Amino acid sequence: MPTNEKRFHGKVVLSLPEDENFLSPLRCFLREQVCVFSATETDIAIRTPTTFTVQLGQVGVGCVHCLAVAPKERSNRAVCFPFSIGRIYQSVADIQRFHLGECRMMPPAARSKFLQLQSESAKGSRGLATRTYWIDAAKKIGLKDGTSGMYFVRDPALPPPVEDKSLDVLAQVQTNFNAAKYPLVGPEDKPTIADFLYRVMEQLQPCRFTDADRNKRRSKNLGSIGVECRHCAGKIDGRKFFWSSVSAAESNFVSVHSHMMECRYIDGNLKTELARLKALRREQTSQLKNGSQKAFFTRVWERLKDIGEKVKAEENMALQAAANHHFNEAKNEEDLKELQACGSDDINALLQNQSTLSSMPSIENCDSIVKTAIQQLSDEEINLSRSAGDSVVGGASKSSLSSVALNLSAVTMHCKEEKTTAEV
Repeated sequence: MPTNEKRFHGKVVLSLPEDENFLSPLRCFLREQVCVFSATETDIAIRTPTTFTVQLGQVGVGCVHCLAVAPKERSNRAVCFPFSIGRIYQSVADIQRFHLGECRMMPPAARSKFLQLQSESAKGSRGLATRTYWIDAAKKIGLKDGTSGMYFVRDPALPPPVEDKSLDVLAQVQTNFNAAKYPLVGPEDKPTIADFLYRVMEQLQPCRFTDADRNKRRSKNLGSIGVECRHCAGKIDGRKFFWSSVSAAESNFVSVHSHMMECRYIDGNLKTELARLKALRREQTSQLKNGSQKAFFTRVWERLKDIGEKVKAEENMALQAAANHHFNEAKNEEDLKELQACGSDDINALLQNQSTLSSMPSIENCDSIVKTAIQQLSDEEINLSRSAGDSVVGGASKSSLSSVALNLSAVTMHCKEEKTTAEV
């Protein structure tokens, strides 16, 4: 930790508005019952001697109900001090297991809800994606790891700062993905298919494959286009479908209907209507031309592919903007002269041909390549005005800059290869 970095003191609940989009109802509730706080002299004095010492101002995790009373009046295991923000997840789990069930300060209504959610909750978690969210959320409320535990890098009483969209513009594109702009079916489809299939397809909308889906479908690439139930979209138990072909969409469509009948976000009237239309499906299908159903799924499949291409185009525009932003922020005219003086062919080529990013076609995973390169530039915190004894032409700095150049050059090479293939 930088010695001149200011630390703040205070207390803030872990819960964030976006929790419900990533976590189960039980974990959302637990985050409402737990807060992070700066240790006071009283907190330290009351602790049972352990193998490590808590420092004044070190951030701990505790029950919001017990922290409102004197330390001596708190129930067992009401507070803990994890070593890092990566351990907050486990600390809350410990409070759930060892404390909340016997917390004397928890209001009856909260206790009743806790017991209900705990009985309804399925065991296990969504894996790495869930734990990653806890870390990201901790950073958002101002927590950072130090040599002696966590601490606040900003006033926890203030709301989270507005994020610089240019720093993660690709994530912003995914967040702003508006499925309503891309309907899967239209009025022209209705006369060509049974009402049941049409009505079920109306309940679906396009979606993207995200980090949260990795533990379910590890073979998919981030950003892959699929469909999801529009009623439970964005919920922790939301259902997504990623088809590999027209045949897969048609043969696996029964699972979509099965979900509709079980989805707790779909009202009873719609379920009744779907059941009624399903009973009429065989009769209606017999009155249609042969191949009508296959043609319907083919149209939907082509629309879905077109949507995927449009979204990729939007992403690449965002990628170009992000790359240009960071490139321009990191280097002024004097910086460019110093970099060119390094003698690296890769760096000189990068500086002379940065405009190639503007003609970048759609390629998978190019965003991760550029993001890695940008992060390297940021981490290096290049200071081109250093003394001659620590010149940028030194081995370590030159190697790091070459690595950045190679990463960005890889983007250009992949783009050129894909463009050539497309032209052929």
